[in-house]
Amino acid sequence: MMKNYDLVVVGGGPAGLTAAIYGGRSNLSVLVIEKRDVGSLAMAHSIENYPGFPQEITGKALLENMREQAKRFNVEFLEGTFLGIDIYSTPKIVKTDVENVGAKTVVVALGAGKNSGKKIPGEKEFLGAGVSYCATCDGAFTRNMTVSLFGKGEEIAEEAMFLTRFSKEINIFVTDSELKCSEEQLKLLQENEKVKIYLNAQLKELSGNEYLEKALVSVDGEEKEFETQYAFLYLGTKNMTELLGEFATLDKVGFVVTDETMKTNVEGIYVAGDMVAKKVRQVTTAVNDGTIAGMEAIKYILKNK
Repeated sequence: MMKNYDLVVVGGGPAGLTAAIYGGRSNLSVLVIEKRDVGSLAMAHSIENYPGFPQEITGKALLENMREQAKRFNVEFLEGTFLGIDIYSTPKIVKTDVENVGAKTVVVALGAGKNSGKKIPGEKEFLGAGVSYCATCDGAFTRNMTVSLFGKGEEIAEEAMFLTRFSKEINIFVTDSELKCSEEQLKLLQENEKVKIYLNAQLKELSGNEYLEKALVSVDGEEKEFETQYAFLYLGTKNMTELLGEFATLDKVGFVVTDETMKTNVEGIYVAGDMVAKKVRQVTTAVNDGTIAGMEAIKYILKNK
Protein backbone atom coordinates (compact mmCIF):
# COMPACT_ATOMS: atom_id res chain seq x y z
CA MET A 1 0.00 0.00 0.00
CA MET A 2 1.54 3.30 -1.11
CA LYS A 3 1.93 5.94 1.60
CA ASN A 4 0.51 9.39 0.85
CA TYR A 5 1.74 12.73 2.17
CA ASP A 6 0.62 16.34 1.99
CA LEU A 7 4.16 17.39 1.08
CA VAL A 8 7.09 15.39 -0.24
CA VAL A 9 10.44 17.17 -0.25
CA VAL A 10 13.14 15.80 -2.54
CA GLY A 11 16.54 16.69 -1.11
CA GLY A 12 17.77 16.93 2.47
CA GLY A 13 19.90 20.06 2.14
CA PRO A 14 19.12 23.47 3.69
CA ALA A 15 16.46 24.36 1.09
CA GLY A 16 14.62 21.06 1.39
CA LEU A 17 14.81 20.92 5.17
CA THR A 18 13.54 24.50 5.49
CA ALA A 19 10.52 23.68 3.31
CA ALA A 20 9.93 20.55 5.41
CA ILE A 21 10.10 22.51 8.68
CA TYR A 22 7.51 25.00 7.43
CA GLY A 23 5.26 22.18 6.24
CA GLY A 24 5.57 20.18 9.44
CA ARG A 25 5.01 23.23 11.61
CA SER A 26 1.74 23.79 9.70
CA ASN A 27 0.59 20.27 10.63
CA LEU A 28 1.09 18.84 7.15
CA SER A 29 2.24 15.25 6.76
CA VAL A 30 5.75 15.68 5.34
CA LEU A 31 8.34 13.28 3.95
CA VAL A 32 11.93 14.21 3.07
CA ILE A 33 13.67 11.98 0.53
CA GLU A 34 17.40 12.36 0.99
CA LYS A 35 20.84 10.85 0.58
CA ARG A 36 22.67 11.35 3.87
CA ASP A 37 25.98 13.21 3.95
CA VAL A 38 25.73 14.22 0.29
CA GLY A 39 25.87 17.80 -0.98
CA SER A 40 27.99 20.92 -0.68
CA LEU A 41 26.86 21.81 2.86
CA ALA A 42 27.51 18.30 4.21
CA MET A 43 31.07 18.53 2.93
CA ALA A 44 31.80 22.00 4.33
CA HIS A 45 34.20 21.66 7.27
CA SER A 46 33.52 25.19 8.52
CA ILE A 47 30.58 27.63 8.18
CA GLU A 48 31.26 31.15 9.46
CA ASN A 49 28.67 33.26 7.59
CA TYR A 50 25.37 31.66 8.59
CA PRO A 51 23.52 33.98 10.98
CA GLY A 52 23.01 32.80 14.54
CA PHE A 53 26.31 30.98 14.97
CA PRO A 54 28.91 33.41 16.37
CA GLN A 55 31.31 30.49 16.61
CA GLU A 56 31.87 28.53 13.40
CA ILE A 57 29.95 25.31 12.83
CA THR A 58 30.58 22.42 10.45
CA GLY A 59 28.21 21.97 7.56
CA LYS A 60 27.35 18.48 8.76
CA ALA A 61 26.45 19.77 12.24
CA LEU A 62 24.30 22.55 10.80
CA LEU A 63 22.42 20.02 8.64
CA GLU A 64 21.91 17.75 11.64
CA ASN A 65 20.44 20.67 13.60
CA MET A 66 18.00 21.32 10.74
CA ARG A 67 17.04 17.62 10.57
CA GLU A 68 16.37 17.49 14.32
CA GLN A 69 14.23 20.61 14.06
CA ALA A 70 12.22 19.03 11.25
CA LYS A 71 11.73 15.83 13.29
CA ARG A 72 10.34 17.97 16.11
CA PHE A 73 7.46 18.78 13.73
CA ASN A 74 6.93 15.09 12.87
CA VAL A 75 8.67 15.23 9.49
CA GLU A 76 9.56 11.75 8.24
CA PHE A 77 12.72 10.81 6.35
CA LEU A 78 13.44 8.28 3.62
CA GLU A 79 16.98 7.57 2.48
CA GLY A 80 16.86 6.79 -1.22
CA THR A 81 17.58 7.90 -4.77
CA PHE A 82 15.02 10.12 -6.48
CA LEU A 83 13.95 8.68 -9.84
CA GLY A 84 11.22 11.08 -10.97
CA ILE A 85 7.63 12.26 -10.51
CA ASP A 86 4.47 10.97 -12.17
CA ILE A 87 2.75 14.31 -12.65
CA TYR A 88 -0.35 12.81 -14.27
CA SER A 89 -1.55 10.76 -11.30
CA THR A 90 -3.68 12.04 -8.42
CA PRO A 91 -2.00 12.34 -6.00
CA LYS A 92 1.32 12.82 -7.77
CA ILE A 93 3.66 9.83 -7.39
CA VAL A 94 7.24 10.52 -6.32
CA LYS A 95 9.44 7.61 -7.38
CA THR A 96 12.56 6.41 -5.58
CA ASP A 97 14.71 3.29 -5.69
CA VAL A 98 13.30 2.29 -2.28
CA GLU A 99 9.56 2.90 -2.59
CA ASN A 100 7.08 5.15 -4.35
CA VAL A 101 5.00 7.65 -2.37
CA GLY A 102 1.98 9.82 -3.10
CA ALA A 103 2.14 13.60 -2.71
CA LYS A 104 -0.37 16.43 -2.86
CA THR A 105 2.56 18.82 -3.28
CA VAL A 106 6.27 18.39 -4.00
CA VAL A 107 9.29 20.59 -3.34
CA VAL A 108 12.37 19.53 -5.32
CA ALA A 109 15.67 20.73 -3.85
CA LEU A 110 18.38 18.58 -5.40
CA GLY A 111 21.26 21.06 -5.32
CA ALA A 112 23.54 22.14 -8.16
CA GLY A 113 25.53 18.91 -8.38
CA LYS A 114 22.72 17.05 -10.14
CA ASN A 115 23.42 19.04 -13.31
CA SER A 116 26.34 16.73 -14.05
CA GLY A 117 24.18 13.61 -14.28
CA LYS A 118 27.10 11.17 -14.07
CA LYS A 119 26.49 8.43 -16.62
CA ILE A 120 27.40 4.77 -16.95
CA PRO A 121 29.82 4.22 -19.89
CA GLY A 122 27.65 3.79 -22.97
CA GLU A 123 24.50 5.20 -21.34
CA LYS A 124 24.58 8.54 -23.15
CA GLU A 125 25.57 6.97 -26.49
CA PHE A 126 22.64 4.53 -26.53
CA LEU A 127 19.99 6.76 -24.98
CA GLY A 128 17.01 6.34 -27.32
CA ALA A 129 18.77 3.43 -29.04
CA GLY A 130 18.16 0.82 -26.38
CA VAL A 131 18.70 2.78 -23.16
CA SER A 132 15.59 4.06 -21.37
CA TYR A 133 14.57 5.29 -17.93
CA CYS A 134 10.93 4.20 -18.15
CA ALA A 135 9.62 0.72 -18.95
CA THR A 136 5.99 1.82 -18.84
CA CYS A 137 6.86 4.45 -21.46
CA ASP A 138 8.92 2.28 -23.82
CA GLY A 139 7.89 -1.27 -22.96
CA ALA A 140 5.79 -1.68 -26.09
CA PHE A 141 8.97 -1.34 -28.18
CA THR A 142 10.48 -4.44 -26.56
CA ARG A 143 8.20 -7.09 -28.06
CA ASN A 144 10.08 -10.40 -28.33
CA MET A 145 13.30 -8.77 -27.11
CA THR A 146 15.73 -9.55 -24.30
CA VAL A 147 15.72 -6.66 -21.83
CA SER A 148 17.59 -5.74 -18.66
CA LEU A 149 16.60 -3.61 -15.68
CA PHE A 150 19.13 -2.08 -13.28
CA GLY A 151 18.29 -0.71 -9.84
CA LYS A 152 16.53 -1.82 -6.69
CA GLY A 153 13.26 -1.60 -4.80
CA GLU A 154 9.61 -1.26 -5.62
CA GLU A 155 9.97 0.78 -8.79
CA ILE A 156 12.18 -1.74 -10.61
CA ALA A 157 9.87 -4.61 -9.56
CA GLU A 158 6.79 -2.81 -10.91
CA GLU A 159 8.53 -1.92 -14.16
CA ALA A 160 9.69 -5.52 -14.62
CA MET A 161 6.14 -6.80 -14.13
CA PHE A 162 4.94 -4.41 -16.82
CA LEU A 163 7.57 -5.70 -19.25
CA THR A 164 6.34 -9.29 -18.89
CA ARG A 165 3.50 -8.25 -21.20
CA PHE A 166 5.93 -7.61 -24.07
CA SER A 167 9.50 -8.81 -23.64
CA LYS A 168 10.83 -12.29 -24.41
CA GLU A 169 13.42 -12.40 -21.61
CA ILE A 170 13.74 -10.07 -18.62
CA ASN A 171 16.92 -9.83 -16.55
CA ILE A 172 16.58 -7.89 -13.31
CA PHE A 173 19.95 -6.74 -11.97
CA VAL A 174 19.45 -5.66 -8.36
CA THR A 175 22.09 -3.41 -6.83
CA ASP A 176 21.19 -4.71 -3.37
CA SER A 177 21.40 -8.11 -1.66
CA GLU A 178 17.65 -8.60 -2.11
CA LEU A 179 14.82 -7.24 -4.23
CA LYS A 180 12.76 -5.28 -1.73
CA CYS A 181 9.14 -5.20 -2.83
CA SER A 182 5.87 -6.79 -1.73
CA GLU A 183 5.91 -10.56 -1.16
CA GLU A 184 3.16 -10.98 -3.75
CA GLN A 185 5.07 -9.03 -6.38
CA LEU A 186 8.32 -10.87 -5.69
CA LYS A 187 6.54 -14.24 -5.93
CA LEU A 188 5.01 -13.30 -9.29
CA LEU A 189 8.41 -12.32 -10.67
CA GLN A 190 10.15 -15.43 -9.33
CA GLU A 191 7.50 -17.70 -10.82
CA ASN A 192 7.50 -16.03 -14.25
CA GLU A 193 9.60 -18.11 -16.65
CA LYS A 194 10.61 -14.97 -18.57
CA VAL A 195 12.27 -13.40 -15.54
CA LYS A 196 15.72 -13.91 -14.02
CA ILE A 197 16.82 -11.99 -10.94
CA TYR A 198 20.50 -11.24 -10.21
CA LEU A 199 21.46 -9.81 -6.82
CA ASN A 200 24.49 -7.72 -5.83
CA ALA A 201 24.80 -6.53 -9.43
CA GLN A 202 26.59 -3.42 -10.66
CA LEU A 203 26.30 -2.16 -14.24
CA LYS A 204 29.76 -1.40 -15.61
CA GLU A 205 29.25 -0.62 -19.30
CA LEU A 206 26.74 -0.69 -22.16
CA SER A 207 27.90 -1.47 -25.68
CA GLY A 208 26.76 -2.19 -29.22
CA ASN A 209 26.91 -0.77 -32.72
CA GLU A 210 24.02 1.36 -33.93
CA TYR A 211 21.78 -0.04 -31.17
CA LEU A 212 22.43 -1.49 -27.72
CA GLU A 213 23.59 -5.11 -27.79
CA LYS A 214 25.41 -5.95 -24.55
CA ALA A 215 25.71 -5.02 -20.89
CA LEU A 216 28.82 -5.64 -18.82
CA VAL A 217 27.68 -6.42 -15.28
CA SER A 218 29.50 -7.33 -12.09
CA VAL A 219 27.46 -9.93 -10.19
CA ASP A 220 28.85 -10.84 -6.76
CA GLY A 221 32.17 -9.36 -7.85
CA GLU A 222 32.44 -11.36 -11.07
CA GLU A 223 32.15 -9.44 -14.35
CA LYS A 224 30.09 -11.00 -17.12
CA GLU A 225 28.68 -9.78 -20.44
CA PHE A 226 24.93 -10.19 -21.00
CA GLU A 227 23.15 -9.83 -24.32
CA THR A 228 20.39 -7.23 -24.14
CA GLN A 229 18.47 -5.14 -26.63
CA TYR A 230 17.03 -2.74 -24.07
CA ALA A 231 18.40 -1.49 -20.74
CA PHE A 232 16.09 0.28 -18.31
CA LEU A 233 18.09 2.26 -15.76
CA TYR A 234 16.86 3.18 -12.29
CA LEU A 235 20.23 4.21 -10.87
CA GLY A 236 19.89 7.96 -10.33
CA THR A 237 21.98 8.81 -13.41
CA LYS A 238 19.50 11.27 -14.90
CA ASN A 239 20.62 14.89 -15.06
CA MET A 240 18.35 17.81 -14.21
CA THR A 241 16.91 18.07 -17.71
CA GLU A 242 16.02 14.39 -17.80
CA LEU A 243 14.53 14.48 -14.30
CA LEU A 244 12.56 17.74 -14.45
CA GLY A 245 12.21 18.64 -18.12
CA GLU A 246 8.66 17.37 -18.24
CA PHE A 247 7.38 19.94 -15.75
CA ALA A 248 10.05 22.64 -15.36
CA THR A 249 11.76 25.18 -17.62
CA LEU A 250 15.55 24.93 -17.55
CA ASP A 251 18.14 27.41 -18.75
CA LYS A 252 20.95 26.48 -21.15
CA VAL A 253 23.19 25.39 -18.28
CA GLY A 254 20.54 23.16 -16.71
CA PHE A 255 19.28 25.27 -13.82
CA VAL A 256 15.54 25.64 -13.23
CA VAL A 257 13.97 28.95 -14.23
CA THR A 258 11.24 30.05 -11.83
CA ASP A 259 9.54 33.19 -10.57
CA GLU A 260 9.61 34.56 -7.04
CA THR A 261 7.14 31.87 -5.86
CA MET A 262 9.39 28.91 -6.78
CA LYS A 263 6.61 27.37 -8.89
CA THR A 264 7.28 25.06 -11.83
CA ASN A 265 5.03 24.61 -14.87
CA VAL A 266 2.89 22.10 -12.96
CA GLU A 267 0.56 23.14 -10.14
CA GLY A 268 1.72 21.88 -6.77
CA ILE A 269 5.38 21.29 -7.72
CA TYR A 270 8.04 23.75 -6.55
CA VAL A 271 11.83 23.96 -6.70
CA ALA A 272 14.29 25.48 -4.25
CA GLY A 273 17.97 25.91 -3.50
CA ASP A 274 21.07 25.69 -5.66
CA MET A 275 19.23 24.01 -8.56
CA VAL A 276 17.38 27.29 -9.21
CA ALA A 277 18.79 29.71 -11.81
CA LYS A 278 20.10 32.67 -9.78
CA LYS A 279 23.19 34.78 -9.15
CA VAL A 280 24.16 33.70 -5.64
CA ARG A 281 24.24 30.18 -4.16
CA GLN A 282 24.77 30.18 -0.40
CA VAL A 283 23.15 28.43 2.58
CA THR A 284 21.25 31.65 3.28
CA THR A 285 19.79 31.83 -0.25
CA ALA A 286 18.86 28.14 -0.11
CA VAL A 287 16.97 28.69 3.13
CA ASN A 288 15.20 31.65 1.52
CA ASP A 289 14.06 29.49 -1.41
CA GLY A 290 12.96 26.71 0.93
CA THR A 291 10.90 29.16 2.97
CA ILE A 292 9.07 30.43 -0.10
CA ALA A 293 8.53 26.96 -1.59
CA GLY A 294 7.30 25.58 1.74
CA MET A 295 4.84 28.43 2.25
CA GLU A 296 3.57 28.17 -1.33
CA ALA A 297 3.01 24.43 -0.84
CA ILE A 298 1.03 25.13 2.33
CA LYS A 299 -1.13 27.69 0.53
CA TYR A 300 -1.70 25.27 -2.37
CA ILE A 301 -2.95 22.55 0.00
CA LEU A 302 -5.24 24.94 1.89
CA LYS A 303 -6.65 26.24 -1.39
CA ASN A 304 -7.33 22.72 -2.71
CA LYS A 305 -8.84 21.11 0.38
